Amino acid sequence: MSDFRAIRHQLEPHEFALCEGQDIAPTNLIDEETWAGITHLPDDVAIRTSDHNGHQLALLYSLWGDWIAATGDSGKPDELFNCMLDAGDAFQCANFLFLHGYYRAAMADLRVALELVMIGAYGNLKPDDPDYIAWKKSGSELGFTRFRTRMHGMLRSNQCKWLVANEEFPDKTFRQLCNFTHSRPNSSDGTLWESNGPVYAHEAVMLTFFAILSVYAICYLLIRIARPNFALPPNSRILFEEDWMANREGIAKAFEQLYGEPAAVRMC
Repeated sequence: MSDFRAIRHQLEPHEFALCEGQDIAPTNLIDEETWAGITHLPDDVAIRTSDHNGHQLALLYSLWGDWIAATGDSGKPDELFNCMLDAGDAFQCANFLFLHGYYRAAMADLRVALELVMIGAYGNLKPDDPDYIAWKKSGSELGFTRFRTRMHGMLRSNQCKWLVANEEFPDKTFRQLCNFTHSRPNSSDGTLWESNGPVYAHEAVMLTFFAILSVYAICYLLIRIARPNFALPPNSRILFEEDWMANREGIAKAFEQLYGEPAAVRMC
């Protein structure tokens, strides 16, 4: 019981931004066997993950906090605002799933985040596009690839047009995430766990961790295209300063073109 992770807490009503009165007493309490059956495996993974990946988890939590701050002004929302808000929920969910060993599901949430930011960025550039308006009204099945292709057709070379071209790393990253969304044979839960699960799997932990960082970096590049005056949160510069980032060369090239600053490698 000396481990702070051994105790669960329920928040009091006043600790929420919006609340109405006191919580009602339990009306249909779960039985212990069912509770154990649902929570024991993911609890075990969460303990093992946080035993060995404290720095990684702290970074992911920090990046999510930066994202919330970067979303924009709720009083003057642009077309990106709601997409970034929903993408922030996807990033938060990915962090939780990562901690508890649901690696494939975390990847699927990353796909959601990347697609939302691509669509929101396109909407900022062309808010009167009938297909974009139809998407906002839930009347369109257009997604990442179609909006990326259209964005590529409308951008000038000085707007980092190459970044949204076919076969560039944002395109490839999205297609890789689609594999996990659809549980293709080499991207299924069982493949990642090499077992039934959830279980702690170090290779899957590293794969998911770097995928989360990569999606954050791509999203911040897309945001800068759509919001030319957007300022990157200072603590998120790590995404563009570490040489171990996936697609480091392309990310650095795009960052320097869009933000007008060198993507200098950090000195440890």
